Amino acid sequence: MRRPYKWLVPLFALALVAAACGDDDDTTPTATTAAPATTAAPAQTTAAPTTAAPVTTEAPAGVTLIIGTTDSISGLDGADAYAVHDWELLKNIGEGLLRWEPGSGDKLVTGAAAGFGEFSADGLSYTIALKPGLVFGDGTPLTAQSYADQINDRLLVLEGPGGVGPALGQPYVESVEALDDVTIKFNLTETWGFFEQLLAGAPYIPTNPTQFTAAELNNFPDAPIYGNGPWYIESYVVDEQTVLKPNPTYQGDSPAQVEQVIVRYFGSPQSMAEAVQTGEIDVAWRILGPDLISQLTGVSGLNVERINAGPIRYFIVNHSLPPTDDPNVRKAIAYAIDRDEISDRVFQGAVDPLFSPIPPGFLGANDVYDDVYAAPDVGAATAALAASGYTPDAPLDLTLAYPPEHYGGTVADTMQVMKEQLEATGAVNVDLVAQEWSTYIGAVIGGADYPVSFLGWFYDYPDPDNYLNPFIVNGGLGTMVTDPDTGEGIDATSQELVDKLIQAASTSDPSTREALYGEIQALHAELVVTLPLWVEAEHVVYRDGVSGDDAFGSLVTLNIGPTIEFNYNTLSAS
Repeated sequence: MRRPYKWLVPLFALALVAAACGDDDDTTPTATTAAPATTAAPAQTTAAPTTAAPVTTEAPAGVTLIIGTTDSISGLDGADAYAVHDWELLKNIGEGLLRWEPGSGDKLVTGAAAGFGEFSADGLSYTIALKPGLVFGDGTPLTAQSYADQINDRLLVLEGPGGVGPALGQPYVESVEALDDVTIKFNLTETWGFFEQLLAGAPYIPTNPTQFTAAELNNFPDAPIYGNGPWYIESYVVDEQTVLKPNPTYQGDSPAQVEQVIVRYFGSPQSMAEAVQTGEIDVAWRILGPDLISQLTGVSGLNVERINAGPIRYFIVNHSLPPTDDPNVRKAIAYAIDRDEISDRVFQGAVDPLFSPIPPGFLGANDVYDDVYAAPDVGAATAALAASGYTPDAPLDLTLAYPPEHYGGTVADTMQVMKEQLEATGAVNVDLVAQEWSTYIGAVIGGADYPVSFLGWFYDYPDPDNYLNPFIVNGGLGTMVTDPDTGEGIDATSQELVDKLIQAASTSDPSTREALYGEIQALHAELVVTLPLWVEAEHVVYRDGVSGDDAFGSLVTLNIGPTIEFNYNTLSAS
């Protein structure tokens, strides 16, 4: 049974449901003149471009900020990149038509657009204008036509292992037109009330046509990589480091404050924690875990700040692979998992059990998985297994797959606890399979390898739809409750789920949406589309002397707000 939540995600989802019809409107940071030595040379290095618009301001000479992370690069092509760190890099080297104000989870502002756009009277199109004279960092012009080509020829047709086009492009946009040099018209598939939120996501950031062509995806382009944002990637080595320099052609209102940002990749949270303590890095960002956060809290010269956002952890449950193509097996897993034990044993109570795919604080969130399964219920789990012929004498063999380091060092411990819980039924033998992230994520999304796999999720846009849609439409990122080619449900119940999801997303009335999301969550639990597990806060740790920009919110978290977007251009050092 569930225990009360200790904190709730800020209730900003309601405010962000826009009507689809009608509105117009050492103890100091590292300061060096060169990047720190690495075990291998950066992939490529070239001089910064010198073409096009003048530099708005010049960053202080000689100041390098080093950010550590246990994340890694999965891909740098916005048409297919779908990991938090990939998006972070893309949002720093590029600037979308709209973007989230630093430190904010509820304020959309203009980026590359001259102003907010307008929906048509029927809500089926959205027209917005670029700022005139925009260029990418290498001087390539950014026009309405180049942007339309990017969406039409890439996001809406290219499909890679990240599944971005089928998840965030094709369901929402039919086509894009360039009405003139700066005016862009999106022709939508339905009246999407949250479409402006989608535009703030990485898939809709302009990409340089000289590096990202219509012919194919380019997840690992040669450096330098030039966007239209405040930075460009001078060089990168996957799993070692990425070096970013200020983009001298950037024409936005928030230029870089330091000469160089280096992102260093760590193989373990422990090594990253040691690096921020010794001053090898200035900032530790994603992911340390509760034990290390506790260890670093109170250390002289360090600042440890919590970001109450909406990251969740869950199981992807594959409906097309045995044995989880059997609804009794899926329900048995849902009955057997004890979220409170996981929170207590692995996290010392630092995470909150989650009983719905929609986290608390978002429109329509409820506790449907607790209502239906009241887990842990070992007796009910055993009965569900027996209904499909699984007994102590003929046990179910079940594989649970997970990435051992990507979500912090606690993942392996968590999986061991879940193995014990499932095997407590007496009718399940669990095989734990650890897989390195870059290989793992493609296998999960592809839907052909793992019956049950562990993943984390943070919204692409802060609306309840984004905690449901990606796991249902077009294969559901590996749940396979719908056909990845046609988008149709694999049975009548999953098709009903799809139909209600479209209805809720295309409705602007909050009370109607809330009722529909209640029905959707009930169907979700009946099918066990995914198995929600817990909500986990993010933390950022940084050394004295590192600061965000006091012009924006969430200064103590370096302007990282509930959207967990790290804007490198707001960072400064003293």
